[in-house]
Amino acid sequence: MARAGILYSQVARVAEQLAADGKNPTIDTVREALGSTGSKSTIAPMLKRWKAEQQDTVAAAEAGLPASLVQAVKGLHEHMQSEFAQRTEQAQQTHDKALREAAEREEAQRAERQALAEGHAALSEKLEQAQAALVQLQAVHHAQSVRLATIEAESAGLQQRLADRAAEVDTLRHQLSLARTQFEHYQEATAVQRAEERQGYERRIAHLEQDLVGAQRHISEHQTTIAQQEAINAHLAAEQTRREQMLHTAQAELAAACTARDRLAGRLEDETGVKERLATQLNSAHQQLTDVRAELASKAREAEMLAAQLHRAEDRGSQLAEEKSGWMQERGALEQRVQAAERKAANRSNSTPAL
Repeated sequence: MARAGILYSQVARVAEQLAADGKNPTIDTVREALGSTGSKSTIAPMLKRWKAEQQDTVAAAEAGLPASLVQAVKGLHEHMQSEFAQRTEQAQQTHDKALREAAEREEAQRAERQALAEGHAALSEKLEQAQAALVQLQAVHHAQSVRLATIEAESAGLQQRLADRAAEVDTLRHQLSLARTQFEHYQEATAVQRAEERQGYERRIAHLEQDLVGAQRHISEHQTTIAQQEAINAHLAAEQTRREQMLHTAQAELAAACTARDRLAGRLEDETGVKERLATQLNSAHQQLTDVRAELASKAREAEMLAAQLHRAEDRGSQLAEEKSGWMQERGALEQRVQAAERKAANRSNSTPAL
């Protein structure tokens, strides 16, 4: 029968004291520390309960290690596990952040390259359109120049023909003036001759009649000639009027051609300015593309540096994992030793006869 007064608190206090002294708290040592009081059947379940609550202390005591050392090792192990977990988490966060930043930079660079490619394509298309328009304008300008040269040649020919006609008119007018002068001179001579014939009318009547007939025939011829000359003059005047109209028309066409040439020259200057601006923009785009390529090279070097840092972080993680594996192996060994000590203690308790 168990003596009254043996409590679990007493057994636990004695077992803790024995474990602190580096001794294995067994039924016999606990009973001896209690002053050899209490039965083993009473102490055994209390001691088993205490061992269940104090597994680490019991394992250390069975292994012959001080409890303080076991607690220190345990605290160091927990601290290293916490530090390893914290470093692993920090390395993972750094790695994730670096990956996100690299992905964002790559996406931004991809968008910039896409925008530059689209801008380059648009500028190339505009340059091609401007070149095509310039070629068309040059063709139109050449055609207008040819047409203008043709019109100028025709105008020069018309002016020459008009000058020739004017010279012919002047010649005809001079001939008409000479004819009139001759006719007037003839009239004067006839008047003188008639005055002379009045004096010798009777003697020269027959001669005057003949002369009169001849004079009338001559006058008729002159009148016919004058009528022909007047018809020729009228025709020349009409021809001159028509030529003047043609000249005015040619001058109007020439003025229109000059205006068109000036307008085409202005358009050509504008297109030339546009072409120069497009060339400047294209050079600027090429410069921007070169800058972007340089920036991409810099970003690539930064990515390589980040990859190297990530590789070092992974190596550090691998090292920490190896350290953790070593500590886990040591912990497994300690647990195996604890389990062996528990089995040993259980075997001892089972082999001890009950009182």
